[in-house]
Amino acid sequence: MIGRPLDWRRLRQLLVIQSGLVFLSTVAGMVFGKVAALSAFLGGGIALGASALFAFLVFAPYRAQQPGALVARFYIAEVGKLLLVACAFAVIFIWVRPLNAAALFVSFFLVQVVSPLLAHWLTGEAQR
Repeated sequence: MIGRPLDWRRLRQLLVIQSGLVFLSTVAGMVFGKVAALSAFLGGGIALGASALFAFLVFAPYRAQQPGALVARFYIAEVGKLLLVACAFAVIFIWVRPLNAAALFVSFFLVQVVSPLLAHWLTGEAQR
């Protein structure tokens, strides 16, 4: 469990950045109307929820004497994350009308892909 506080600090920082990006994408979506804002919120929310699920499953307490269990956790967390994303998109496409698919996917991409890059850059680790 050495290094655990740093991992939790980074995890919290990433989730805060992702939450901020969800907020910003929702506000930006308001420029295009309520439907775009709601769609952006849902897309970003999917990415944020999936990241939180993954983090919760991977960073739960474990014993260092069981490295295989940690590897299994990563696989289980990734499968859980993918299932959550797939089910959330399915539910949104079935039940949310009207929907702005562009805002949904742009916000999802922004939160899922850009936020880890931004977190890495903001922590100053990119210069090392």
